[in-house]
This record gives sequence, structure tokens and C-alpha cells, in this order.
Amino acid sequence: MSEKSKRQAAVPAWKIWANPIVLRYARSRLRITGFGVHLMVVMLIAGFIFFAGRAAGVHQLNFDAVGAARGPIIPLLVLQGIVLLLLGTGQVAGGMTAESDEGVLDYQRLAPMTPLAKVMGYLFGLPIREWALFLATMPFTIVSVVQGEVSIRYFLQLYAVFVMAAILYHLTGLVAGMVMKNKRWAFLASMGMVFLLYTVIPQAAKFGLVYFKYLTIYPVLEEVLPFLLESRVGMVMEGYQQLVPSAKFFGLNLPQYVFTLISQAVLSFAMGLMLWRRWRKNDCHLLGKFSAVAIFAWLQAVLLGNSLPLVNPGDIFPSREFDRRFGRFLDTAAEGWSPAPTEALVMVGLYGLVTLFFLWAMIVLITPRTDDQMRGWRRARKFGKTGLPSLWDSATSTPWTAMMAAMGVGGWYFFAKSLMESRWYPGLDLTGGTLIAMVLVMFGGGLSMQALLEAKGKKYTGVTVLLVGMIPVMIAVIIGLNSDRLLPAAIWLAGMCPLLWPVYGACMAIPVDDMPRDFIRAAPNAFWFWQGVVILLSGWLLVKLRESRKAIAEASKE
Repeated sequence: MSEKSKRQAAVPAWKIWANPIVLRYARSRLRITGFGVHLMVVMLIAGFIFFAGRAAGVHQLNFDAVGAARGPIIPLLVLQGIVLLLLGTGQVAGGMTAESDEGVLDYQRLAPMTPLAKVMGYLFGLPIREWALFLATMPFTIVSVVQGEVSIRYFLQLYAVFVMAAILYHLTGLVAGMVMKNKRWAFLASMGMVFLLYTVIPQAAKFGLVYFKYLTIYPVLEEVLPFLLESRVGMVMEGYQQLVPSAKFFGLNLPQYVFTLISQAVLSFAMGLMLWRRWRKNDCHLLGKFSAVAIFAWLQAVLLGNSLPLVNPGDIFPSREFDRRFGRFLDTAAEGWSPAPTEALVMVGLYGLVTLFFLWAMIVLITPRTDDQMRGWRRARKFGKTGLPSLWDSATSTPWTAMMAAMGVGGWYFFAKSLMESRWYPGLDLTGGTLIAMVLVMFGGGLSMQALLEAKGKKYTGVTVLLVGMIPVMIAVIIGLNSDRLLPAAIWLAGMCPLLWPVYGACMAIPVDDMPRDFIRAAPNAFWFWQGVVILLSGWLLVKLRESRKAIAEASKE
């Protein structure tokens, strides 16, 4: 081993400033010819925000010196978010894909560095220009915080979560760049993920899925915002925030920034684990089977932990927030408010859909392909084993899918039971077939997907999902719009779509009388019929999967 290789191997993962990958990107992306232009543009924008915000506060809004000094803090935060969270994530994903296309990753695998050191190198090396631009804008923020007499506690809470969010998004970009082969798609997908996190996904919090907002900086920003604004505006914001309840985790009353950091740190660890596995072995799965089950269990725990404490106060219901904010304009009394049963139906259906989506995602991550199974059997025979150990990537994912499906049923049922047994629905109870319906949805949707994916591969499964999951719904919508008399037929046809199974299952669980009559008559029969078909199909697919695995085991002997 050469002297240079020895130095690289001796660099610990935590010594980011000495990491060879970071140094390589620092030399290429921080050159004065390229970096200088970006720095000039960002500094001009930051300087304009700083001086214009202060001038507007003093001369236009009649703020005092302290209030005017606080004016640029939030606009600067937006600029920093665009640079580091949005552009930085896109750069990481696109840069990782470019490294793979150019063969640099294959060369880097031969470098005598630990997998963790390589992960850290790309994590902080690829977006090093964005980190430098972010740090260049920080003096404006610090001056605004000091002159605006903002407590250092709120400043540290906000920017600790901001940096943690940047690390999480950049890790996600690394995973996208390592998995996706097209640089442009990896770039767009990663930036689209950040855009959705801050626009569409937080809306799920209004339907009981409060956890998703903790993947952003929104919770901490909302908490500290009154102390970052001019005192009079801050008092108005503080009064407004009293109308917006803070989520609790099983009633532990953790500070917003603490739970946000914990939530993002857990997902960052999961992303880092995926990258570590891929650097350790190129053809291994992104997640091991035990890790996937643990992450799925964590997701169920946080979904329930954030939602259940909001049930009894009524803060989980979308209409409660609407009534608090706008009820006085509509002459509705907050004391007389009560949620409609359809709200519970929508929230239970959405919870089941999100759980089923997570289950499918984990199945895709841990299900072996045919060549994975072949390599696994040859490796097992090399070590004198008669079977594949259950934790190997090449082992079947059927029992692990069943385990996660059982967790999904438990979480879904507990959520629905807590919702319907609350004080808001004294005359309503879950129907007798609720648990059976949930078991059919989770186990049928999970095992059929797993068996098809493991036996036929991703392309075949993708075509099947397109044919079964999208086309029937499109045809059903066209039929339903053409004639009201054909609505029952449309409901039956749409029942084929796996994405609608949780919604149909929620309709089986919660008796709602104010639904359309045709839907009430057709939906139960359609649901039980299609679930029966899915159970038979899943059993047949599992038998075929067993035969396929036996054939692969025999073929591996040759």
C-alpha cells in the first residue's frame, strides 16, 4: 500500500475537513472562477434583503431599531433554504449520478477508505459550494439576531433543525443519485421531494398524519416565529399560534425542536445505513430485512404517537381547525362544533393508504431478484449451508412482509378504534368486520405484491400495477361520469385498484348514512368480492413463488 493510500485509510469518518473526497470537491467546486460568480449573486441578494428589510422597517412600517433589525431574518432564511435545501439536494443527486456514469464510483470503491468515510465524503463534498454560500449569508443573519435582541436559544433551535434537515435531504439525494441512472431525473426527483415536503405533504397533518410536518423545519419555525419578528407582529403571531395546537408524542410533551431533531435523525440514520450498505457491497439491498421491519415499526409508532393525543381535544379533525380560524366570520359557535362521521372515514382510509404505501416501499427494498437468489444459493453451498439464512438479502421476504403487514393492521385498527371510541362519536362503533377487512387489505395487498415481485421481477410487477392499479380507475371514472345509473358498475370496477382498498375498508369499518345510496349498496359487495379474489390470487402466487425458488435452488447446483 502506497503512502497516499495509507493516509486515506487512516482518515476517520468524522474528520470531514481531511476527507479526500471532500478535498477533491473543494478544489473543483470552490474555484474562484466558478464559485465567485455564485458567491457574488447570493451576496447581492442577501445584502439587498438585509438593507432593504431594515430600511422598510424603519421608514415604511415605523418599527423601532430592534424591530427593524429583525425584519431580514425570515427572508434570509428563505434564501438559505433555496440554496442549501433545494439546490444543494439537487446537486447531490445529480452529482452522484454523474459520478456513476463517469465510472468514478467504481474507482472510488477501490480507494482504501471505510464505507462510512466515503458516505461522509460525498455527503459534504458534493454540496460544498452550497454549504459555503449558506455560511456566507450567515453574517447577515447573525447581525440581525444580535441587533434585534433575539434570544440565542431560539436562534440555535431553528438553525440546528435547519442543518439537520439539510443533512436529511442531502442523504436522500445521495440515495436517489445512487439508485437512479439518469442524472436529470435524479436531480428533478430530489428537488421535487423537497418541494413536496414543504407544500403538499404537510397537508396530511390536517387529516391526522401529523408526523410528516416534522420532516421539515415548519414546527420549530412556527414555535420561534413570534420571537423573530417585530414585537407587535410577534404578539399577533403568538396569539394566532394559540389557535394551532402543537402535536404531542404519546403525551410526552417534548419540545418541538427536540422531537423534530429526533425524527429527522432517525430517518438520516436509515438513509446513511442504505448508503453504507451500498458502499460495502454494490449488489446488496438498500436495507436489510431486520432494518426494514424496524423502520416500519418506527413509522407506525410515530404516526400513532403524534395522532392519538389530538383525538380527545378534537384537534385532529380538519373541521376543528377551520372552525377555530374562520368560525367567527361564518357565525358558527366553536362550542357547538362536532366532527362529522365522514371526517373519521376519510382519516381512517388515509391512514390505511399511507401504511399500505410504506409496506409496499419496504417490500421493494428487501425482496430479492432472481440473480440475487442464485448468488445466495451458491454462496450458501460454498459455506456448507443447506438453506438460505433468513436475514440474507437473497432469502425470501415473505415472512418479513407478513410481519410488517401484521404491524400495519395493528396500527390501523388502533387508530380507527381510538377515533371511533372517542367522545366525539358516542353513538357510533366500529363494525364487526372491521378487523377482518383490515387484515385482508394489508395481508392481501402486501403478500400479493411481494410474491409477484419476487417471482417475476420489477418490470413485470410494474406493468401489472399499471394495468390493475390505474386503468380500472380511469375506466370507472369515465363510466361514472357518463350516467348515474352506471355508478354501481363504476364502484365495482374501481374496487380492483389496490390504492382504493383502504378507502373501501374504511367504509366497511365506519357506518356512515349520509353517503350516496348507490355507493352504500355497491361498495360492501365490491370490497368483499375483490378481497376474496386477492386472497385466492395471493395464495396462488405464493405457491408459484415456492416453485420458483425451488427451481432456482436446483439451478444453482449446476
